[in-house]
Amino acid sequence: MNTPEQFSQPGASGSVTRYQIAAPARFYVPYEGSNPLVKAAFPDGFLPSFGSGLAFKDKAANGDLKFFCLTDRGPNGDGPELPSLTGPGTMGSKIFPAPGFTPSIGVLQVSAQGAHLVSRMPILVAAGRNASGLPIPHGSIGNSAEIPVFDELRFEPAGKAIFQDSGIDSEAIAWDGQRKLLWVTDEYGPFLVAIDPASGVIVQRYAPGSGLPPVLALRRANRGMEGMTLDPETGTIHAFLQSPLSDGKALYAMTGEKEKVERYARFTRWIEFDPASASTRRMLAYPLDGSAYAEGRTGNAKLGDLVALGGGKFVVIEQGEDADGKIFNQLMLVDTRAATDIGAAAFNPATSDLEKSSMSGHSVHGASWAAVTPLKKTLLLDLNQLGWIAEKAEGLALVDGHTLAMTNDNDFGMKTRVYDAAGAELAQADVSAFQVDASGAIVAGSAASDVVRVARGAEQERALCLWLLHFERPLSEHAV
Repeated sequence: MNTPEQFSQPGASGSVTRYQIAAPARFYVPYEGSNPLVKAAFPDGFLPSFGSGLAFKDKAANGDLKFFCLTDRGPNGDGPELPSLTGPGTMGSKIFPAPGFTPSIGVLQVSAQGAHLVSRMPILVAAGRNASGLPIPHGSIGNSAEIPVFDELRFEPAGKAIFQDSGIDSEAIAWDGQRKLLWVTDEYGPFLVAIDPASGVIVQRYAPGSGLPPVLALRRANRGMEGMTLDPETGTIHAFLQSPLSDGKALYAMTGEKEKVERYARFTRWIEFDPASASTRRMLAYPLDGSAYAEGRTGNAKLGDLVALGGGKFVVIEQGEDADGKIFNQLMLVDTRAATDIGAAAFNPATSDLEKSSMSGHSVHGASWAAVTPLKKTLLLDLNQLGWIAEKAEGLALVDGHTLAMTNDNDFGMKTRVYDAAGAELAQADVSAFQVDASGAIVAGSAASDVVRVARGAEQERALCLWLLHFERPLSEHAV
């Protein structure tokens, strides 16, 4: 029996009910390689991971709750630097141990017996054609600048882990009752896609420069459009970039040193998209305080998801590595009503000039951070004080005016690990700092005899969990 526990914090009080989501064996993801050590670690396949996005579906007469839930692009882990496929130098990689995986939408049911995953629907890019979780090709809008690799740390054009034009990195989901559609964000583009809930087929896709602001194409790889919700009051979609956008390798002088925009910009971009006109109405600034994050870098922020409360108010998952190097997870109450539209021409909206202005305190090519009123936010709930331990709180749904539901991304229960020739784990090794040659042999950053492979993730991260947070006062009555 899952028993509610009372909580009281300065921002809110209520109760939390915690569930570990049960999933039948048919939802496990088969390992597609031949490494016996990986097979032994995942005898039944990789754990189901349907916590990247969450949307309330309906409530049965007996009180059971149903939610749409979402996977991301599938099992993957950090890889080393590989020789660039497009010129001199190197590029980062990702290891895909199940490259045939199809990103999917599930249905989660919560009853007196607990929380259970009851169905799965693959996302299709067209009738009869499954989406892939693999990166989209170089030169395409939204390529993530990652080389996909399989068990061997090399790119094999005729192999299993290759670039796919059907690639999708799904991250957030919302139910549109008016149009009878599911909306899903794709972190690769970032893209916003509309999906037929009966078939799973994508019926529309919006991209930077095509419905979405062109500047979103500067999103940092793997930090794209992470959170999204539909505001039923206005019929518009609100979404944001997980972290400040990137300006490629460009550096900007802040306080005597050259700094990357993606690490120190004082905000991340939030959009309001109108499905009726297939266009973005506004672009807003979600403020980030560098002092709250490790090394003073706002780039360590990893926003999760959001829900609309009506009246221009939202709840947002804000999280990341704090100044002490610990992961924090918070719910923030956000008000958009007085925020400046930074999509206006005065802010050079197709550029990162406003990010640079926020760093320097000076106008950049006429764009001035001093002229911007960002979104107003205040702490609603400290999740860690309630016992939240997962690194990634990524799914958020509004059940009713008093109740939120939240899920974690358990990364399919896996992560990349490094072992020495004797089989001992090198726990502090940073595989993304390794370099390998065209054959996949380590040539820098670690010993040539070391072994990189996917393995079980930390036990406290492997569970797929759902929390129901019931607030004593209506969420809309909490002050920002």
